[in-house]
Amino acid sequence: MEGKVKLFLRSLPFYDALKGRGLFLVGGAIRDLYLGRDVRDLDFVVFGEPDPVVEELRRTIGGAVVPLDESTVRLVSDEWTIDVSRNRGENIFEDLRLRDFTINAIAYSVDGDFIVDPMKGLSDLREGIIRMASERSFQDDPLRMLRALRFRSTLGYEVEYGTYSAIVGERENIGDVAAERIHFELMELFGGEDFYGAVRLGIDSGLFFVIFPELEELSKPLPHVEQNILEHTMRVLKYLNFYLNHLDMSPFLHFLSRFENLRDRRNRALLAIAALFHDIAKPPTYSSENGQVHFYGHDTEGARMFRRIGKRLAFSRNEIKVVALIIANHMHPHYLSQPEVTVRAVNRFMNRLGEWAFPTVLLAFADALATKLSGYGVSGHIKLAKIMEDILRRKEAEASRPPRLITGYDLINLGLKPSPLFKKILQEIDDLQAEGRIKTREEALNILPSIVEKYRDGKANEGPS
Repeated sequence: MEGKVKLFLRSLPFYDALKGRGLFLVGGAIRDLYLGRDVRDLDFVVFGEPDPVVEELRRTIGGAVVPLDESTVRLVSDEWTIDVSRNRGENIFEDLRLRDFTINAIAYSVDGDFIVDPMKGLSDLREGIIRMASERSFQDDPLRMLRALRFRSTLGYEVEYGTYSAIVGERENIGDVAAERIHFELMELFGGEDFYGAVRLGIDSGLFFVIFPELEELSKPLPHVEQNILEHTMRVLKYLNFYLNHLDMSPFLHFLSRFENLRDRRNRALLAIAALFHDIAKPPTYSSENGQVHFYGHDTEGARMFRRIGKRLAFSRNEIKVVALIIANHMHPHYLSQPEVTVRAVNRFMNRLGEWAFPTVLLAFADALATKLSGYGVSGHIKLAKIMEDILRRKEAEASRPPRLITGYDLINLGLKPSPLFKKILQEIDDLQAEGRIKTREEALNILPSIVEKYRDGKANEGPS
């Protein structure tokens, strides 16, 4: 390992600016070098003031200097993010013991070319273990409990028993952490390869119930409800996690281009978060009549509940909008997967969801798999994806033509005054085009008068939306 770090450091264009200053490379860079990952973020400890080191680096590679706190200065260039921190312990051994986990408590002396590993972090890296660096780790910073789960998701490592027990004992202290810091860790966690495993730990340890008290309500039994809602939610997450990692071997193989936005880890995280909260409103919307259970409006109410949760945890407006949109529409693919579905209804679903239409169908597919299957099972969801694909291909084939066959000006030429009726008539034309019943502007103009009359007379049947 020493040789790998040595070669890496000497390949840096700013290596000469690092020498002779008593610097230690610490933290995630050594971990990621061990894992064979690309390293662009570097953390150094200096036994002295960080400013002269950062200024020399700035003169060498350029970039902007950003003081993070009284002991750490950051340099951000086009290719690198470099933090230089003043030592916290009297020596490097004490400094490393103050860090979060053993796999991050490894240092390399830039001048001496040797590894410092007092907590046997390299051994835990080899064994795939997340272990707190000291018994005070979570007391010093409660956010580290959530970070342990994040590493469970992003590295696939196991949280060792002593660390897990400490999370159970210290979980209430996560409430003392700033919402912005929690939000950052959550987005990293849900964007990881094994978010299901991380959420499972968060639920079992009770940490997620402190962060999301609304989730605890899902664990409580409801009369006449056979399936525990929380365990159902966990099964949905497990299926979704699997298919996100294996879309190219899934029933959605032929529609991979429609999941392009999920290449972004943050978008992947938003879909996973929507899955966690898709049934959050079932307890408050529960009703039962003659043994028949209903959760009327749980999708709409769930979207409202997440808007409050997202705001509380410093999610951005756009993040809240996306997650709420998916939650509010997660039932529609179930309805649209029925045999009698119309192209018009599917087209309107796609118009509402935009780039999130196919990911929402994937969530509904996982939801169906996690539920006792009946009737057509999940085959309807694949059929729905095929209909959506056909609609998109038809629209894309006609993309070189004028974007709309009919505009508001055509309606004005027929003597109509601008009103909410315009939107309905134009939507009708769009639906007919999606169904393939009209393809040209001439065909649209021929059928337009009859559509206008239908809406003028109030006899329009808009069909399911």
